[in-house]
Amino acid sequence: MQSSSKKLNAYTVELTIKENTKEFEKARAETIDAIRNNANIKGFRKGAHIPEEVIVKEYGEDMIRERTVNTLLDKIYHKALQKEGIVPVSAGAVRSVISESPLEVILDVEVLPEAIIDEKKMKKIKIKKTEVKTEEDEVTSTIKEIEKRFTHYHDAGGHSEDGFDASSVVIEKWDRVTIDTQGFDKQGGKEIPETKVAAFPLVIGSGSFIPGFEEKMLGKKAGEVVEFDITFPADYHSAEFKNRKVFFMTTIFRIEKAHGPEWTPEFIEKLRGVKTDFEGFKDVLRKEIQGEKEYQARAKDEHNLLTELMLITELDIGPSLIQSEIDRVFSEQKHNIESQGYTMKDYLSHAKKDEDSYKEEVVKPEAVRRAKAELILKRVREILNIEATEQEIKEEIEKMIAQYSSDKVVERLRAKLVPGDDYYEDIKNRVAYRKVVDSFFA
Repeated sequence: MQSSSKKLNAYTVELTIKENTKEFEKARAETIDAIRNNANIKGFRKGAHIPEEVIVKEYGEDMIRERTVNTLLDKIYHKALQKEGIVPVSAGAVRSVISESPLEVILDVEVLPEAIIDEKKMKKIKIKKTEVKTEEDEVTSTIKEIEKRFTHYHDAGGHSEDGFDASSVVIEKWDRVTIDTQGFDKQGGKEIPETKVAAFPLVIGSGSFIPGFEEKMLGKKAGEVVEFDITFPADYHSAEFKNRKVFFMTTIFRIEKAHGPEWTPEFIEKLRGVKTDFEGFKDVLRKEIQGEKEYQARAKDEHNLLTELMLITELDIGPSLIQSEIDRVFSEQKHNIESQGYTMKDYLSHAKKDEDSYKEEVVKPEAVRRAKAELILKRVREILNIEATEQEIKEEIEKMIAQYSSDKVVERLRAKLVPGDDYYEDIKNRVAYRKVVDSFFA
């Protein structure tokens, strides 16, 4: 086999492959055998030794030669890539078959383009590191969200099966009440259609209704009709109701007492897999929140750096790489949407787009940005000769393993995360690229 190559543009290499007549004839014989083993020709049972001339007559010489070319190419294509040092992004496309026997084929192969960066300007780039701090109200807010998620309700007026005291029959803060309400322009006046609410489960203290409304429910009982005036706030979202005084008639149908979770070590262990008390759990949340904020800050810093680098970089990306990234971004977005309980079909319907237009208008710009970002950071890493040390990789692995409390899981991870493993190499690259970004901090 002979091969040669030349670069056509930033992302396409022309690859010429030649093979002698002897190898072509061997491939033709293999093609005939493959057809013979699977042929369904009248007068011959399947698997019988069908004469070659019968096969040629049945299938045609052109089709057989086309299959032979493909068979031979399958054998020598990857050898040619290795010989020419080509790393393809996707399978090469046959541009022309110059001859079949001997074989001479020209293919266009898409490769990763190289980002051409103005190194003098690159060395002048400095970005300010985003500093983050976790505030106590963020921890409190997270705790409230957890309590809300694990709160269940018992009908007022008795004791529940789980021992919770729900004997109070009057409305208290955090009770859930089912109400009908209707607003009027004044007492005895005309109904205001926009204010009508039927069978609504309202949590008192949630702030779901206009300011002052929920407070009017406190101390009331099921079956009561509560009448009161409310003045809408000056900054209300509907201009029609700003500073407007409305008379409400509200009927209370049902009162349910909120039974929140108890912050026992057992409950906390179910939440996070660690056995600790409430104060210890707050520390766990602080670390989680701080970690997420640092992750977001790093993403912001990386975005700022890439914005600067893209201005001083020449980079053309091929269609196959873009399509691959489009598929990956779309898959991520679909997963995120479906994890929230929606379907991609409903989401696209709401956005008034079909899948193709959504990918072209929404996904593609992000896909191109991501592909360029990865290639630019790769090139900067090469220019600066930045690599992750074994110690840095080890520290990163230990941070990741520390998130797991199961000894069995930790043991499996330690056995798996070794040089050569895909996830290990991903961690290695992640550390290196983090060092690339860090090198630009002012």
